Amino acid sequence: MIVKGTPKSIKPHTGLKGMDIVLRNLNKEIQAIEGRSMKGLIGGAIIIREDMDKTPPLIPVDTGNLRGSWTTWPYREGKIFGLIIGFTANYAAFVHEMIGPWEPGWRYGPGKGRKRWYIPRPDAAPKFFEASMKRNKDNVLEEIADNAQIK
Repeated sequence: MIVKGTPKSIKPHTGLKGMDIVLRNLNKEIQAIEGRSMKGLIGGAIIIREDMDKTPPLIPVDTGNLRGSWTTWPYREGKIFGLIIGFTANYAAFVHEMIGPWEPGWRYGPGKGRKRWYIPRPDAAPKFFEASMKRNKDNVLEEIADNAQIK
């Protein structure tokens, strides 16, 4: 006699018993790990963003637009998923890559012939995003691993 609701692999003479239960539970856990992994990626993005405001080189601030344009975009392509992080201000890459003299009080502008950027914020400098990612690599990986553990 087979009880209604009993998984198929518990039925007599069907091969490996309980395999469908194991696979169903494994698939549930994989989906949960993906969700916790995204939580870890978001936590890692928070670590990087907060670090750029605390540890030099800091995010340059004139009007606050660049600093306020920090964003994250989750993406999924089939079984691959991730989180894109960055700044949406159209000049973010220019400011990030502007290597050269950074002196408070100077502005970059046409006709001035100077490649200088006005930075009213002490300790602001180019490569602020790259430096934060390098500095926090281990912290971000730890955040992802802590969240992705099988519960």
